[in-house]
Amino acid sequence: MEIITGVERRRRWRAEDKLRVLAEAAQPGARTSEVARRHDISRGLLWYWRRQLRQGQLRVHDAPEPM
Repeated sequence: MEIITGVERRRRWRAEDKLRVLAEAAQPGARTSEVARRHDISRGLLWYWRRQLRQGQLRVHDAPEPM
């Protein structure tokens, strides 16, 4: 029996991190389920990010360089 003591906050993923996970999943021989498990996300979320990337909704915005 599992006792739930509180609600876990949803994580916010930066575009850079999503792209890094997607690049890992795109490697030859990579398995979606293993990549998702390694990053503690669902396979569905990984597929959602892929769809966002295909549709141009997932981009790394240029940040100003520190001086």
